[in-house]
Amino acid sequence: MNQQSQGPGRSGGVPNPGDAEALSRYKEFGPTSFAVAHKTSVLVLLVIIAVMGALSYAATPKESFPELPIPIIAINTIYPGVSPADVETQVTRVLEEDLSTISDIKDLTSTSVEGYSSIIAEFDTSVDLDEALQKVREKVDLSKPDLPDDAEDPSIVEFNFSEVPIMQVNLSGEYGLVRLKEIGEELQDRLEQIPAVLRADLRGGLEREVKVDVDLARLQFYGLALGDVVEAIQTENVNIPGGSIDVGDSKYLLRVDGEFEDPAVIEDLVVAVKAGRPIYVRDVATVDFGFAERESFARMDGHALGTLDVVKRAGENIIETSSEVHAAIEEMRPLFPPTTLVQITSDQTEQIEDMVSSLENNILSGLLLIVAVLLF
Repeated sequence: MNQQSQGPGRSGGVPNPGDAEALSRYKEFGPTSFAVAHKTSVLVLLVIIAVMGALSYAATPKESFPELPIPIIAINTIYPGVSPADVETQVTRVLEEDLSTISDIKDLTSTSVEGYSSIIAEFDTSVDLDEALQKVREKVDLSKPDLPDDAEDPSIVEFNFSEVPIMQVNLSGEYGLVRLKEIGEELQDRLEQIPAVLRADLRGGLEREVKVDVDLARLQFYGLALGDVVEAIQTENVNIPGGSIDVGDSKYLLRVDGEFEDPAVIEDLVVAVKAGRPIYVRDVATVDFGFAERESFARMDGHALGTLDVVKRAGENIIETSSEVHAAIEEMRPLFPPTTLVQITSDQTEQIEDMVSSLENNILSGLLLIVAVLLF
C-alpha cells in the first residue's frame, strides 16, 4: 500500500499542531502584518487621512435640508381690469401656444383670474435649469408682439426652494413709520453687501410714492384716454444709456437720467397736442406726494415693526453667513436712534448648530467605542 507524502508540518494545507512556526505564519493576517512592519508609513497615512477629513468637514456647507434644484418656472402677466375669460384668450393662450413648443417641458399648467395670468412650466429633472430659463425667455419674447398693449410685460420667476430666509431681523422704535422705513433700508443696504447674502427683503414702514389723480371728466373734455396719461409718464420715467466717451486712457459711460424725483416734473409732461396746443398732465390730473398702501401690519412692544427677511446664496455656509449678519447688525447699531430695538427671530442656525453638535457627539462616541473594543 502506497502512502502519499505530506509536506513538512502540513496536512491538507493546514499546519500540524506541533509545528508552531508554520501555525504562526498560517494565522497571520497580511494587512496587519504589513502595518506592523511599516509603522511609520501607516502612521503618516493615517495623519494625512485625518487632516483631509477634518478640512473636508469644515468646508462642507451645513444645512438642515439639502438644496435641490427644482425645474419649475412661472410666467406671470398682469392685465389690469380685464375679465378672466379675456385674460385666458388674449394672454394665457397666446403664451401657452409658444411655450408648448419647448420639447423639455413635462407639464404646463395655467391659471387665469381677473387682471392676472399665471403659467407654471415644469421641466424634466434632467434638464439644466439655466438652459430651461433661457428657452422660456425666448418663447415669451416671441409672444410679446401678440399680447394686448395694455398688458404688462410677462415676468419670469424661477422656483428656488433653497431661497428660504435663514433669519428675520426685526426693527422697532419710538418714531414714525417713515423713519422706520429709512432705518430698515439702511440696514438692508448693509446686509446685501455681505457676499454670502443673496438679498434682504424689507417689510413694514411707510414707503413714499407719487400719486397721480386723473380727472376723467377733463380727460373726456380733451378727447384723451387714461392710457394716454399712463404712456406719457412711463415714457419719460426711464434712464437711457448714452454710450461712452474715451478721454485719453479712460472711458466714461454716459446715462440720460430721466427718472422722476420731483412731482412738479410730472405735472409738466405733455400728454398730447390738440390743435397745436400741448395738453399737460396738470391739465387733466393732480400730482402730489403720498404713501403706498400698507400690505402688512406688525407691532413689537407696542411699536410699529419693520422686518428684514435675510436670504443666503446657494451653497454658502449658513452658520458663517449668520455670523456675518450678526456682525453687520452690531456694526450698524450705533448709527440707529437710541430707542431702536433690533431683535432676530426664526434663526435657522440655532437648529443647525444643535444638529451639528449632536452629529459631532455621535462621531466622538463611536470613535471612543471603537478604540475601547480594539484595546480591551
